[in-house]
Amino acid sequence: MPVEKPFTAGSLFSGVGGMDLGLQMAGWEIVWQCEKDRICRSILKRHWPDVTLFQDITEQNDYDSVTLICGGDPCPCRSKAKGNRKSIHPDLSGYFLAVVGRCWPWWVVRENVPASDDVDFITALEALGYGTVIIRANAVAVTGQNRDRDFIVGCLEKAWLRKFIELSVEQNDNRFDTAEYSPAEGCPCLTTHRCRYDARDGYVWDGRLRIADKDERKTLAGLPHGWLDGLSETAVARVTGNAVVPGIVQWLGERIKEAICE
Repeated sequence: MPVEKPFTAGSLFSGVGGMDLGLQMAGWEIVWQCEKDRICRSILKRHWPDVTLFQDITEQNDYDSVTLICGGDPCPCRSKAKGNRKSIHPDLSGYFLAVVGRCWPWWVVRENVPASDDVDFITALEALGYGTVIIRANAVAVTGQNRDRDFIVGCLEKAWLRKFIELSVEQNDNRFDTAEYSPAEGCPCLTTHRCRYDARDGYVWDGRLRIADKDERKTLAGLPHGWLDGLSETAVARVTGNAVVPGIVQWLGERIKEAICE
């Protein structure tokens, strides 16, 4: 099925561009981004100066047509890190779905922590006509960070989705085998805290016990050298704790391209 400009993508909740970078490495053109955080926006403008950057998903409704929309809506409302406490952060997944319903891209890729409400997002996508699959990926196979995340992939063309699933199974090189690794084999998942001594955080022993520095965090997040230049240790901790690992998205983007081109 021919698609005009088949490898164009828009990015919601773009952060510092982990998903955008991964898709770009897979040969996709980033057409627009949407990110509210001031520091993240400065990073996006540095690396994509000519890409349209929207600020607030709750106010924006004028998106150009693209083949794929990706995003990682904020996870605190469903993250295990909050324990049994009620989250003060709103669930913005509905805005993600509203953009999808308005733009109707052929493909949707949504990243988030594994959570029971995955089924709600999937049900909404299927109501819009999308076939869906969940890919659970652990970044430990890519950067050493033990970061389990669910990628909900939706596609309007069922034949493309079937091919994507086939390719993902055939070409699985352990990026998607979360049972392959134990937590001891990688660094704990990066958090947004810079100075918290907590069992959930990663430490480095080099004659003394210390928290990972900003260069180590950038490496574990899979971001290129210099990507976050100019940010403080605290800012780097915050944005890498929220960042999507580009290598995982690159792999997904390549499989989606193959499915389209079959």
